[in-house]
Amino acid sequence: MTKKHILKLALTGCTGRMGQMVIKEINQSEEVEIVGALARPGNPFVDKDVGTLIGEDPFNLLITDSPQHAFKDADVIIGFSQPEGLSPHLQEALQQNKPFVICTTGLTDNQKLALEKASDKIPLIIAPNTSLGIALLRKLSVLAAETLGSSYDISLLEMHHRRKLDSPSGTTLSIAQSLKTLGYLKDNTPPYPPHSPRPKNTIECAVLRGGGVAGDHTVIFAGEKDMLKIEHHTLDPALFAQGAIRAAQWLFGRSSGLYSMDDVVGIRS
Repeated sequence: MTKKHILKLALTGCTGRMGQMVIKEINQSEEVEIVGALARPGNPFVDKDVGTLIGEDPFNLLITDSPQHAFKDADVIIGFSQPEGLSPHLQEALQQNKPFVICTTGLTDNQKLALEKASDKIPLIIAPNTSLGIALLRKLSVLAAETLGSSYDISLLEMHHRRKLDSPSGTTLSIAQSLKTLGYLKDNTPPYPPHSPRPKNTIECAVLRGGGVAGDHTVIFAGEKDMLKIEHHTLDPALFAQGAIRAAQWLFGRSSGLYSMDDVVGIRS
């Protein structure tokens, strides 16, 4: 019997909230293992064992601030670092020819262009939200917008925990970008702020921050005589860690190109 390949993963932003969740999920899996854990220079966990970070026994793997060292044994890189760390991580992924799942949110236009260019050489997934449910919400929202037409006003409502840095979230912007593929919405430009009175054929965006909310997203279609809502509520943020690992498994062995969670879950139009 052929031995099943255990996917070797490197993780950027390993000491952050989501990074720690990914490590915990990897630790509970028999299909993946962590072989590289990257933190920013000056992080107090650098040179400490990854197990210490999540309150487990030692993994015999030290956290490093060197992308070269963190990525060298990995099959795929998962990135949960802050946006400012992306450039050196991407350059090292290109240098080592490693697939990269980008889960970082709040990317600039220049960073998105750099990722697009890099995808000519390595396989990349840009996944500001790694939830299967969010991928389906985007798909259903486009279907609803196509079906209901321009007589319905579209609004996006999101709520996240008080510590979230980017506003609107990358998830909200990805929903809006999907809707922009429809001709009557194509002239919208992020971040889609509310206007009064409401112009036609626009996407309104409202952002709430508070408490420990992991992530709630609602797409509202408001007509003159009825209203449709498509909602997604995250009950456990470990969902995103599981989705990132699933994305890495899907990306391994793919040809160079720029992919999304729609590709991972098989709902690309």
